[in-house]
Amino acid sequence: MDHGYRHHRIKNKSLTEHYMNFEKSEPKCIIISAGHFVPMEIPIAENDLVIACDAGFIYAEQLGILPDLIVGDFDSLSEAGTMAMRSLREIAESDPDRIVKLNVKKDDTDTIMAVKIALSKGYRKFMLYGSLGGKRIDHSIANLQTLLFIKHNGGTGYIIEENRVLLIAENETIRFHRGNSGMVSIFSVSEVSKGVTIRGLMYSLENGELRNDFPLGVSNEFIIDEEAEITVREGTLLITADM
Repeated sequence: MDHGYRHHRIKNKSLTEHYMNFEKSEPKCIIISAGHFVPMEIPIAENDLVIACDAGFIYAEQLGILPDLIVGDFDSLSEAGTMAMRSLREIAESDPDRIVKLNVKKDDTDTIMAVKIALSKGYRKFMLYGSLGGKRIDHSIANLQTLLFIKHNGGTGYIIEENRVLLIAENETIRFHRGNSGMVSIFSVSEVSKGVTIRGLMYSLENGELRNDFPLGVSNEFIIDEEAEITVREGTLLITADM
């Protein structure tokens, strides 16, 4: 049955590739969750893995994307109405391997389970959409923790919003291309983050410390004609950057 999905893969540059320096050819896992979501084009390359989590399937449908996998206990999808569940049932009948049904009583969130599946398939770069906002703040916090889970399992994760990207830096340097504008905020996730150096932003720091009980790194700004660099020698930072 033709559901009107676009099965082809597109190869245009993603927002994070435009704003940040990383290996562009590496296949990525795209996870569409059920939080707040503003429709946007999601670049999908040939070898990428697309996973919709529960009611995130509705967002995928809105974009004409048929996910490679649809993961969840489908509690939030069932609340979305009969049309969404009808579409899911049709896919389950025609292509059952595309559905991963989870028990409602479980330790893993749908998004964490999607990450675990992708890690088991060898994916190490993750783009998370629809991960923040929505009805439940606990899921937003859980998805911020998911970025840390990805980092601690050898991957790199980005939460992508309409005009913002969030990521974790741990004992490393993160670089942003020239040409960016807007706000950048840096928070210590660890109790103390040591050896924090900030260059190419409005407010710089050299070998300083950030703590998780005081938001010293909030509301910095890009300088449009400079490459920005954020280093943490020891510790874990959460970085939010306007796009």
